[in-house]
Amino acid sequence: MIVSSESISKTQVKLTITLTPNEVRPFLEKAATHISEHVDVPGFRKGKATYDAVAGNVGEMRVLEEAIEPMVRAMLVDAVKQEDIASVGLPSVDVEKMVPGNEFVFTATLSLMPDVKKLAPYKKLTIDAKSVEAYDEDIEKALKDLSRMQTKEARALAGHAITDHDLAVIDLNITKDLVPIEGGQSKGARVYMNEDFYLPELKEGVLGLKEGDEKTISVTFPKEHFQKHLAGQKVACAVKVNEVYTLDVPAIGDAFAKTLGMESVVALREQLAANIVEENKAEESTRQERELLELLATKSVYSEIPDSMVESELDKMMHELEHSVTRQGASFEDYLKSVKKSVDELRAGMRDDALMRVKVSLVLRTIAKEEGVMVDDGELDEAVKKQVKFFDVNDERQKQVQAPEYRDYLAYRLRNQKVVEVLKAMMVKK
Repeated sequence: MIVSSESISKTQVKLTITLTPNEVRPFLEKAATHISEHVDVPGFRKGKATYDAVAGNVGEMRVLEEAIEPMVRAMLVDAVKQEDIASVGLPSVDVEKMVPGNEFVFTATLSLMPDVKKLAPYKKLTIDAKSVEAYDEDIEKALKDLSRMQTKEARALAGHAITDHDLAVIDLNITKDLVPIEGGQSKGARVYMNEDFYLPELKEGVLGLKEGDEKTISVTFPKEHFQKHLAGQKVACAVKVNEVYTLDVPAIGDAFAKTLGMESVVALREQLAANIVEENKAEESTRQERELLELLATKSVYSEIPDSMVESELDKMMHELEHSVTRQGASFEDYLKSVKKSVDELRAGMRDDALMRVKVSLVLRTIAKEEGVMVDDGELDEAVKKQVKFFDVNDERQKQVQAPEYRDYLAYRLRNQKVVEVLKAMMVKK
């Protein structure tokens, strides 16, 4: 194999790869075998025909065409290793010469892995750890949530006036100067009168109403409302009461705790506190990881990052988002309608995050080299076994997780996890 390299920009290199007939021959034989599994070759059983027999039956060019994809893929990997090139993304491949019995020539244009020209001084930077303690207000909220889950709702009798211990099911239309507010229309909104509501004045205005009543209530949005154009604004809320329910809220005590399998309310509070601490630990671990990685990514300096690398990361992010939406039972098309954005607009809004993710991956790769962080075969074998066991009822998925490409992906993930733990030990200030 002869490989010549040509730099075509700061971020791309073009390889010209020439293979001798002898180097091409093994791929032709495999291609012939594959063809013979689907084509009848006189004198041979399926999948057992020789190259000469298959070539004589379907033509040498047909066999060569069948061999191209696996041959280019395999020889490109060897060429990249030979030239010691760190590339990213999928290469652009063109066949320059393909004549049966002659040398085979193809070119591959590769995007180069950017360098971290100046790595952030990670051994000197720190971030602060936050408390994971379970505070009394957290425990009280958890108790109230449990109590609400056990609350029984009963349809109120006709003529029942809404009290601060009821549930009101209402239709709501919010307007400003007689113009409907976007997102201010709701059918069947459930307003628990014994809980906080984002518009306190509306809840107060509903008190005393009965099923079937209609009323327009003047309300002022809180100054800290997340929709800045509504914060502090006076609006009119047209309310129609559809249904009223009385609430049988269980008292929080030992009897309530026993319905949940706990000996006492004290034991219940202790269990909730322990659960909250564990949740806080997980959230704090994620927060620390995000903060330290973004800090290092922001303070590092890079060579030019190719657009293809950012676009590839955007593709992953879009796939993750679509998977998350469909897993929750919604369609991605409906999601786009709900956020009032096209796919292109969504991608544009995610571009900065995609660039940050690329920078983080470059920083982790560089620190792994600096710190000598590696994943040995034993660790990788164990990770693959876990994946195989997880997908033990899905044969197709099992094949995927045992493929070399997935093994490489696992090695990448495990290495990054190790680097993050090294960084946490160095950078997190307790």
